[in-house]
Amino acid sequence: MLRKRLKQYLFSTSVSPVELILFLGFAFLFLAAGSIKFPKEVPFGFLGICMAGMIFLLGPIVGFTFYFIMTFFRGLSVPGMPISLNQIAGVMFVLSWMNWMFREKVRLPRGREIIFLTILSLYFLINCMAAEDFKEGLYHAWYIVIFYFIALALASLISSSHHFRLFFWIILVTSVLSAMLGAFEFVTGRDILTKSTATWMGRVRINGAAPNSIVFAYQLLFAFPLGYCLFSEEKSLGFRFLALGLSLFVTFVAVLTFNRQTILLVGLVYFLSAQLFKNRYSKIFMGAVLLLLLLVSPYILHTIWLRLQTIGRFKEDKSLTMRMDGLKVGREMIRKHPFMGVGLGCYHIMWWKYLPTGKTKTLQFLKVTPRYPDMGYNQLMSEGGLIGFGIAISFFVLLLDSLWKKRKQALALADRGLVNIYSALLILMVIFLLSSLIQDTFLYVRTWTMFGFILGSMKLLPKPFKSQSSPGRE
Repeated sequence: MLRKRLKQYLFSTSVSPVELILFLGFAFLFLAAGSIKFPKEVPFGFLGICMAGMIFLLGPIVGFTFYFIMTFFRGLSVPGMPISLNQIAGVMFVLSWMNWMFREKVRLPRGREIIFLTILSLYFLINCMAAEDFKEGLYHAWYIVIFYFIALALASLISSSHHFRLFFWIILVTSVLSAMLGAFEFVTGRDILTKSTATWMGRVRINGAAPNSIVFAYQLLFAFPLGYCLFSEEKSLGFRFLALGLSLFVTFVAVLTFNRQTILLVGLVYFLSAQLFKNRYSKIFMGAVLLLLLLVSPYILHTIWLRLQTIGRFKEDKSLTMRMDGLKVGREMIRKHPFMGVGLGCYHIMWWKYLPTGKTKTLQFLKVTPRYPDMGYNQLMSEGGLIGFGIAISFFVLLLDSLWKKRKQALALADRGLVNIYSALLILMVIFLLSSLIQDTFLYVRTWTMFGFILGSMKLLPKPFKSQSSPGRE
């Protein structure tokens, strides 16, 4: 009886005025006394506790919004703490989701995709514990754990197309704010946050709040298929074209990074959007956008063409040469650690130990600097070994297969809304898989956010009914 009353009290939605006054009085005295003795630490910490409490009470949707905003500031550290602000926000999001789980407001998703994600996460958790550098392995094990729960939380929070539209708007709007910062950098030629000195044709390579322009472009391009889905599905004409305009804006800024892969990916994503989304204006509008770009942007198109012409010039293109050298280092890691690799996150500090003598063109001069794999598949192979690479590729193929089958099922049911949601997720998978050719995308926040969306989408349609054959027939 006492346990039941305690549970009712803790989870009651009503709070008496006396309880509220006592709590606020205690909080004020605690803050006042602590601020006198620790004038720097206590106010900042108390503010953090208030923020965490607010997210915990308001629920995981608010928690995800705050977390996703913080992902644009991944390197922003918190004074006196070993983890960054976005990591703290991720923990807040997971805790608020666990609160809902405990209250039975959401349920854990099921299915083979969830099982495979769990196997993938458990393997790389073990891989981190057995890493060649234990400290780096432990640090990246934390990432695996928090990303797994983030994906699980998103999958359990999604139960209808309405939830997808809500999350899509959150990602689109926050991406637009980041793109505005990148546009400001392009116009003024000033890198505000990262103070990067990287240039292309005499201009600063814009990267917003991201560590470099390639990651920045990936963050922006991630938002386009989600925004185009909103354009296809919003009932209000104003909101539809607002979503379209914002989507085009983020891709335009992404192109201004002048990364070759981004330029090619934007064209491919536009083409796939015109083909996969069910929208009567889709193909006409995409054709009009491409025509407009050809007519009014001769300077930008000329610059893009100059950038694309550098593909294959290994003597002139340092980035391509270093990536080829990185593959040779990864091959050495696999040769010496074939099954489990060197451990997730260890490439950048262990690479010089595996430098093949006389076979690289640039890396032999950079032994004192950290070097990252730069290619997602190279990362999975060299750090995860053949086992990790096999599990990861199998999981990616499973997601693609499941999405394609669900989209076909939605087409058969003539459910345009679900067709467009599955189309958006398919395009996200294409962006991820192709970007992994030149980016180590496995531990990107957006990658595991995408996993969560895909796992959540599996619940929107029941498994197709397979009729049993009648006796005597095959």
